[in-house]
Amino acid sequence: MKTLFFNGKVITMAEPLYAEAVLVDAGKIVAVGNEAELRAAADACIDLKGATMLPGFIDAHSHLTEYALASLQVNLDGITDFALLKEAVQAYIGDNNIPEGEWVVARNYEHNLFPSGKLLTMEEIDSICPRHLLLIKHTSCHMGLVNSNVFKKFGVTAETPDPRGGRYVVADGKLTGCLEESACTAMRMRVPSPTVEKACEAHIKMQNHYASYGVTTAQDGYLGSNMIEIYRNLIENDNLILDLISYAHIPHYERLKGMFDTLPESPRLHLGGVKQFLDGSLPVRTAWLKRPYLGDDGTYCGHPNQPDEVIVNAFKRAAELNEQIIFHSNGDAANEQFLHCLAIAQEEYPNLIKMRPTLIHAQLWDEDMLQRAAKLGAVISFFVAHTYYWGDTHIRNLGMERACKISPARTALSCGVHFNFHQDAPVIEPNMLETVWCAANRITRNGVHLAGEEISVLDALRAVTINAAYQYFEEDKKGTIEAGKYADFVVLDQDPLTVAKEQIRDIQVWQTYKNGTCIYSKDL
Repeated sequence: MKTLFFNGKVITMAEPLYAEAVLVDAGKIVAVGNEAELRAAADACIDLKGATMLPGFIDAHSHLTEYALASLQVNLDGITDFALLKEAVQAYIGDNNIPEGEWVVARNYEHNLFPSGKLLTMEEIDSICPRHLLLIKHTSCHMGLVNSNVFKKFGVTAETPDPRGGRYVVADGKLTGCLEESACTAMRMRVPSPTVEKACEAHIKMQNHYASYGVTTAQDGYLGSNMIEIYRNLIENDNLILDLISYAHIPHYERLKGMFDTLPESPRLHLGGVKQFLDGSLPVRTAWLKRPYLGDDGTYCGHPNQPDEVIVNAFKRAAELNEQIIFHSNGDAANEQFLHCLAIAQEEYPNLIKMRPTLIHAQLWDEDMLQRAAKLGAVISFFVAHTYYWGDTHIRNLGMERACKISPARTALSCGVHFNFHQDAPVIEPNMLETVWCAANRITRNGVHLAGEEISVLDALRAVTINAAYQYFEEDKKGTIEAGKYADFVVLDQDPLTVAKEQIRDIQVWQTYKNGTCIYSKDL
């Protein structure tokens, strides 16, 4: 049945930019153009009632399943006071009847927003729930806090060697409770998973949550073995409403690929490629920089996750597997390592230039580095909302000059780099319009203007539609409203190209369509 979308603005993100109507059949766009001409071919009509329709937003990087599981944990978002944090954790324990000795996990802890700007002390952490195992995950997911019970259970002392790529933070010869990078990741893996049924319920709710922001394609940026049975259940019960693209950590690729291949076929789920890590996070000062962080002794630059040899081999292995490779990276030294190692690997595997190797987050760059990225065929997915959420922290840690260069989209555009934007959910909400606002305005929480790298609203919208589709090799299927592409749409209450750029994040998502079917509708 052919369905006509009419009586609204259609922003095609192609040429011409605007259209009157769109005709859809069997989940794909049949024609775009004049309403009167298309109406004759329509069997049914959907009245947009003056709203604005765009291509469905494409999530270039997040962790949908991890976000679903995190929704079952204590949410500390917005809490900037220790007493309120303690109260939230204790209330969660009581509401869920968690027995003594069991795990309690909290998420969205952000010490940079506390008045002191400092991490909780070991004494404070131990006072929260002294009869449970407590893990408090930082918003960045690159650091966490645990109580003494956790250290005792797993035999960690101040003398325990740090794991590769991580650290048990020690001060004055004592554990502080802080775990950085791989030390935190390893501890998170010790927390028992919820049942598959409970995880799938959370997953369905989270897909609906993504759809409420206009997202039609999402990512699982780190495939875990615990996700396989969740995927199986969702597929068998026809509960995947979004397209979901998953990436396996390259050291575990063969094992995870073997497990993934046992899943029933689904048009909604596929393995996008492999992933590797280059450094940590800027807000927790573990990202690898060319110039030192401010404060400390003036020499600390963070640290790399892996030596060059490992990164070169990761590129080569991806080329041999014919799999796209994405890299977690934040600091300019880490981004430089990516470029250096990619150039070495391309000499032996020239096919890498066509495989769109992608840098995720990629916060700090020099212009010459961006020019090299363009020549090497790299894709950059900027976490541009850092300008708002952690802009003030970056000013403190890096100084104003470097903070203004966070996610340099304007320079990337001038250098011809293929770039897009993401939110790294659950780090922040998968709010695409807020990200467009961030890219166009670059204002911090405290109202500071990080000037110089703003881009137009149109270019920012391209970054969350057609540019993100390019990263996934899906530019022929998604990202614009053109005949032959999937009928993936988001319907907004206002035209983002005509409202003041300061008001972009106030625009409301009214509806979201996946393959022509409405998967979200706002109660109006």
